[in-house]
Amino acid sequence: MQAYTHVTVIDSTGGPSAPDRTVLVEDGVITAVGRTAEVPVPETASVVDLTGKYLIPGLADMHVHSDIEDERIIPALYLANGVTTVREMWGGPRVHDWRRRIGAGTMSGPRWVVGGNLVDGSPSLWEDIPGPAAPTVVKGAQDARRAVGETRDAGADFVKVYSRLDRESYLALMEEARRQDIPVVGHRSDLVPFVEQVELGQRSFEHVHGLWPALSRDAAEMEASMARISLEPDTYYSSWFRQINEVEWESVNSYDSAAAASVFGRLAANDVALCPTLVMHEKVDLPERAGLEDPRLRYLPPYMREMWKYVLEQVYTRGRSAAEGALRRDLFERRRETVVAMDAAGVRLLAGTDPLTPGVLPGFGLHDELELLVRSGLSPARVLRIATLEAARFLGREQWSGTVREGRAADLVVLEADPLADIRNTTRIHAVVVAGRFIGPGERQALLDTAERAAADQVA
Repeated sequence: MQAYTHVTVIDSTGGPSAPDRTVLVEDGVITAVGRTAEVPVPETASVVDLTGKYLIPGLADMHVHSDIEDERIIPALYLANGVTTVREMWGGPRVHDWRRRIGAGTMSGPRWVVGGNLVDGSPSLWEDIPGPAAPTVVKGAQDARRAVGETRDAGADFVKVYSRLDRESYLALMEEARRQDIPVVGHRSDLVPFVEQVELGQRSFEHVHGLWPALSRDAAEMEASMARISLEPDTYYSSWFRQINEVEWESVNSYDSAAAASVFGRLAANDVALCPTLVMHEKVDLPERAGLEDPRLRYLPPYMREMWKYVLEQVYTRGRSAAEGALRRDLFERRRETVVAMDAAGVRLLAGTDPLTPGVLPGFGLHDELELLVRSGLSPARVLRIATLEAARFLGREQWSGTVREGRAADLVVLEADPLADIRNTTRIHAVVVAGRFIGPGERQALLDTAERAAADQVA
């Protein structure tokens, strides 16, 4: 048993901070939370005095990609940053192996929720981009139904859909997913109106891509513009990216508050979540912030800097004019405003980062996302709730912590300063507890040191 004494508890339920608390943990589960003077500590307990410290639930990054093979890097960066739950958005054998070994206690890492292989239409945006995996490309209802079965057979927790699914394929996929009782998350389809996708039961939408056509006073016309996006040979992703932002710009300038209220109401009523990944949009909309000289890059293999540079130049900014750059800066501010409006309307938000996008680092990126959400207008308390309790509820795994309460898993972060006073204090990590295991300052630094050495060992 462990006893964490004299700590200020912030349980992420919206209640006030609770100073001078003791938290007892046994077999990875919180067994008691109360005033230090009132909670008896067994003589056999290992006591950690946390006077002056703050205790929050473990953080959840709800949009991650783990495309670095060395297991000493990505899992360590998550734990060192207090990220105790991740949602893998393009799963594969390596991540399934990590999850199995973490569950068996033979490897250290966060709790992993793993999606299946990315499912896209033909041609897929990823068909002309080198990468560690090829997407599942579907061409019609039969392919779509098969993709659902393959996802479930692979042991995935959900189906990840992408932007180019045609209407027939999307409808069949959603029907088959309902039949097999497996959630569907991912991008909106360019070829199916957004509101229809909400009503069909997609559980979450990633990024602030393609949302604005549905919020326009000319929604039907803007959705038709989305459907007319066509991919140019040899530049599938970059040509799509340019065109979707043209539609977004036209849509945002015909934004209609009544239309937006209706769409947000449907999202909330259907309990559909939005994972905005503002940190990803910031780097892509404003590439000067991509951080190619970020000192934290020492925790990633040296080739990552060159890969980021290539992706920025060949995918995200290829052919971008100065005028388009100015529009993109404005679009980023509109994205932030829209996220705040959705939160005010009761839409469930998730905190995710899309790591390994240029400028977005595993683990560290979540703290950047939380800061962006606060800078956009949400309170630190609200943002902490989004990154903890809302994630657990969305996943249907409230036993995986989400809050600091008796009976919850002991996934916790000990901070040196109050995150409710300044959300940037989530980076001032003293210690992490995952599944009841205490990772103190020395071991936490060792995780970072090991990741740095492992990164330096990598070659292109």
